[in-house]
Amino acid sequence: MTRLGSKVFASLVAVMLALSLAACSGGGSHSALPSTVSTAAPTNYTGPLATATFTIRIPGPSSSATQRRPAYVSSATKSLKFVINSSTTVSGTATTGALGAYNTGAWSHFDTGTLPNATCPASGSDFVCTVALLLPPGTDNVTISACDVTGGTCINSSPIVGNVLSQQVQSLVVVVGTVNSFNVILDANITTPSGSMTITGSGFCAVGTVANASTFGSVGTQSVNFAVSYTDAAGKTIVTPGLPVLKVNGSSTSGTITGTGGNVNFTIDQAAQTYTLTPTTTSTSAGVTVTATPANSTGSSDGLGFSKTTSYTFQTGAAPPAHNFLAAIEQTGANSGKIDLYNMTIGGTSGSADTFSAFSPATLAVTGSTNQPGISDVDNPLAIAWDVNGDLLIANGGSGAAADPNGNFACVPVGSIATGSAQSTSVTTNIDVPESLAYGPHGTVGLADSAGTTIAFSEFLLTGNYTPASGGATGSGTPNLTIAEEGGDGGTFTVALPTLSGTTDTFAVALFGGPTHTPKVTIVTSTGGTTDITDTAISHPDNLAWDGTNNELVIGNDDGSHTDVLTYTISPVTKQQTINTSNTNYYTAAAPDGKLAVAGASFTGTSVVQIYSSSVAARTLVTTIPFNATTTWCGATYIYNPGTITSMSWLSATKLMISLNSSVTSAKNGIYIFDVSATQTNAGFDDITCNPEPNGPKQTGFQQITNKPLGTAFKP
Repeated sequence: MTRLGSKVFASLVAVMLALSLAACSGGGSHSALPSTVSTAAPTNYTGPLATATFTIRIPGPSSSATQRRPAYVSSATKSLKFVINSSTTVSGTATTGALGAYNTGAWSHFDTGTLPNATCPASGSDFVCTVALLLPPGTDNVTISACDVTGGTCINSSPIVGNVLSQQVQSLVVVVGTVNSFNVILDANITTPSGSMTITGSGFCAVGTVANASTFGSVGTQSVNFAVSYTDAAGKTIVTPGLPVLKVNGSSTSGTITGTGGNVNFTIDQAAQTYTLTPTTTSTSAGVTVTATPANSTGSSDGLGFSKTTSYTFQTGAAPPAHNFLAAIEQTGANSGKIDLYNMTIGGTSGSADTFSAFSPATLAVTGSTNQPGISDVDNPLAIAWDVNGDLLIANGGSGAAADPNGNFACVPVGSIATGSAQSTSVTTNIDVPESLAYGPHGTVGLADSAGTTIAFSEFLLTGNYTPASGGATGSGTPNLTIAEEGGDGGTFTVALPTLSGTTDTFAVALFGGPTHTPKVTIVTSTGGTTDITDTAISHPDNLAWDGTNNELVIGNDDGSHTDVLTYTISPVTKQQTINTSNTNYYTAAAPDGKLAVAGASFTGTSVVQIYSSSVAARTLVTTIPFNATTTWCGATYIYNPGTITSMSWLSATKLMISLNSSVTSAKNGIYIFDVSATQTNAGFDDITCNPEPNGPKQTGFQQITNKPLGTAFKP
């Protein structure tokens, strides 16, 4: 159990501390004390002490919300220490026995011991400890501390011996001859070494962690809610009661922070330990300081003296476009890269122009992960996608250097894109070189990861931040599924499919297989099962697409001896069609109306894109987009220099976007848009027949990119 904010309680009432008092002489008789005994503690007390029975509930290992009552002390508690702070002295018979001079030090302590035991039996999933101590009648100012060491030896000052997990200083009026009940809340202590304060802001990558001295980006003037959580000195999560007092820029209620370009208004909910920031303009930058101090829940000091502070910049910017917004990977070297951002205008009529304009900022800022220090949010990006919140998902391959051997999966929040200060969250579990990223309709992310000689498939769920799916891929509690030998192929792809069952997503993973494995495509269901598609026609399945119109999985072969594109239904798995393209096929893409675009290389080595009809019964070649240059094969000049197609996707049923990496000049590097419903003359020549392609699709847009355009993500 991870509860700390602690409340000692007694009797049959869950939140009460009962001190049962009776006269005692030499620890024997328990007759009632005379009513003439004063209830005020004398300066020198020589009479008998009274029995005080403390009942303490300590949380057990259950994490059930039904067990989280406000009477818990920290589950790391090993002893409770009681110290009397008043000036009362004891002499005579009161000084005899184990207690001695109780006001000179640790008056008494109670070790919880190994739980459960006779003193602390189990009560449900918790443990209830009962201990009898002695108190003088009158007003007793008592300090009660929960320690993470035995013997009650913890102190809350230097040098620290053990840790005070929670504590309270309270005056208890002991009335003779009756049962006394008191509420004693032990206030949480978040001092070192492991005590912490964590701040998270909602709405970006679902939850974004706020790091000290970082920038938290928001969009427009919308309000952002922040939640604050704590752990005690033993690393246990703290909950009510006894939580620290939360302050923003010195106030515990509300106020206004003066910023640059505008102000930020804030309100605090102490009970929920949350606060809300509301900017007054779309270009505000303001410094925010969040502080946690002791609760002092009795209205006076609880004896704790910690102060935890996180300071950061809250910055707002214009929201990125919700539609027609493009992110493109620009690979600047073998192990580096950046992500460019563009506004787009997509022409609505046949043959109308499509334009690009640089977003501001034109390039995604590179800062680092907030939850994993030292991890870059843009580090050799290999694949990108937008999630439903408008956050940018990045599969990073890593630099390959000794200090950065592996990649990561990063989520850059939409607010950081707008402000130009990326504050990503990242995942490194089961990730080496994530070559392909797919975003499913239920918000699940699937990565096909080339880990040396094996391919590992991992799933990540949007649960707060993106986290590895528990049991997602294998159904056995691990998010990682090693499914084939990769064999040094250099490209393995995954695509999201309609969910067959369960609440997450289904994915298909293309596997080359290597020298000792059969090439195949594996379908990983949302419940963890797998189905292999094996076929002698599947030779080098390096690319996949999902045709939602016809409910077909499309598989392309990147192999000169196997030039077929295969289509399958997946429930059940049934081959539907074999399309011989006469080219090696290294990208496929399905249009919203079911048309297929197949990118490949002809037998002369020049790049070409073929468009096939949407008919499931017999897809036929409709048109071709050649990217050829001068060639002796046909003795003609083509309209594009030779190059390699690096990505392909449909913007609409008629507009196809293609990224081309030219091997001749960077002026031809970039992103091309073709309208397959319009034609242009002198489109090129067919490599096989050398006949002109007078009816080739019309080019309606181009954005030059200086370096290799490796991949794109488009928000339609």
